[in-house]
Amino acid sequence: MKLVFLGWTRFVVILLVLQIGLAGWGAVSTGGERIERFIVHAGNGGMLMFWLLISTVLALIARPGLKAVLLTALSTFMIWMQGALAYGFGTDGVPGGVGIALHATNGLGVLVIQLAVARLAKRAVDAKRAEKALAKAVPA
Repeated sequence: MKLVFLGWTRFVVILLVLQIGLAGWGAVSTGGERIERFIVHAGNGGMLMFWLLISTVLALIARPGLKAVLLTALSTFMIWMQGALAYGFGTDGVPGGVGIALHATNGLGVLVIQLAVARLAKRAVDAKRAEKALAKAVPA
């Protein structure tokens, strides 16, 4: 199960990188095209909420370590906060700019945390493989 969690976490990291790319893609456009591009960004963000919720469940099942489980739960909470940060401050003026800046910073934070979780998941898989190899090498 640890290997499944590792693969899943890597998949989520790819989606997070895609999400950042979609945000940039929307930011460099104008008019109606900009709205269409941000709809794709918002849609992928909604899917990320679902995928990170599943990640938390998988982390609890796979048991890659307490730190990995807690960081996965933290990133799930942070991704849920994205909508509040994007729209909670309004869309105009300084408050809107602050909200979008916090939205972007929080999104990058989720990516950094998920990279750390992927690293911890890889360590858990490597430890499990080493344990199996040792058991084969030294019969009981």
